Amino acid sequence: MRPLTLPLAFLPFTLVGLMLSGCGGSDDTSPPEPLATGTVSIALSDSPMSQVSRVELVLDKLVMTDAHGQRHTQDMAQHRFNLLDFQGMDSHRVIDGLELPAGQYHDVHFTLVNGDQAQGCLIENGQGQHPLMIEDGRLPMANFTLGEHQHLNLTMEIDLYQSMHLSDGQYQLNHHGIYSIDDDTMGHIFGEMDPQWIADCETQYAASAPEGGQFYHMAYLYPSEVTGLAQMGDIAQSRDDGLFSPVAISPIRQDNNGNWFFAMGYLPAGNYRVGYTCLGHLDDPTQNDMTQGEFKLFEDGGEIGVEDGGRETRHQCRGGHGGHRG
Repeated sequence: MRPLTLPLAFLPFTLVGLMLSGCGGSDDTSPPEPLATGTVSIALSDSPMSQVSRVELVLDKLVMTDAHGQRHTQDMAQHRFNLLDFQGMDSHRVIDGLELPAGQYHDVHFTLVNGDQAQGCLIENGQGQHPLMIEDGRLPMANFTLGEHQHLNLTMEIDLYQSMHLSDGQYQLNHHGIYSIDDDTMGHIFGEMDPQWIADCETQYAASAPEGGQFYHMAYLYPSEVTGLAQMGDIAQSRDDGLFSPVAISPIRQDNNGNWFFAMGYLPAGNYRVGYTCLGHLDDPTQNDMTQGEFKLFEDGGEIGVEDGGRETRHQCRGGHGGHRG
């Protein structure tokens, strides 16, 4: 859900004031009206992916268009970083205090150096390094409005389980599962998973264990409309089975004390429901595995409310593990 830590220096956009002409034929020597501005900071975070040790992104430019149709571009100097170093509640700030004219902005996105180019984006797993192609060569962000003297903090969340695909031997990062959010309107989840669920799921689906026998224990987060296990669906680009696709996914891991936990960061404030499965390896994001595969959700982890302001909500799935955090 951190090899490059050197801060980047960003140059603010040049703001051009309009000189006003005086009346009666004489020059007006008064200073120009200052242009109302605010500042924007942007960070990136991710939901991690099993069996992947590195997802290296190379940012080329930040592009946005204001309400007057003027395009603003910020050179990112091919900033390179490993996305997997910034999981859950961690994030990597790539724009810090960029000054912009106050107003509305749309078509906001980062362009990237695709993996088919030298020194482009790449993924690393147990089979080595592979070029990573980005859909349309860009990471999209939501439109935003910047107020006068406002400092706006935005975070882009990249859910690799939903956005990373392997097609015809080529790794691709698609826009599905990528969103951005104002940091004032989001919160985080730290979840405790009942170890008995872990054991029961592995026992029930022993015949479906992946090669090597290591199950993919996963937490799936659903919108508030979901009230039980029967409504929980898998990752799918589209569906017609009446089920709900997850809005976020996180691997369930063990801490230093052997307790099972999961973390999800940068979620829009609101109510959600948690589902659990040990069959994450059977969920192919390119198809509906509820009808075309063997994927199943195992337990309903209950309802959870996420508060805004960047606060963390603790949640126990059934008995949890007693509140310990290793």
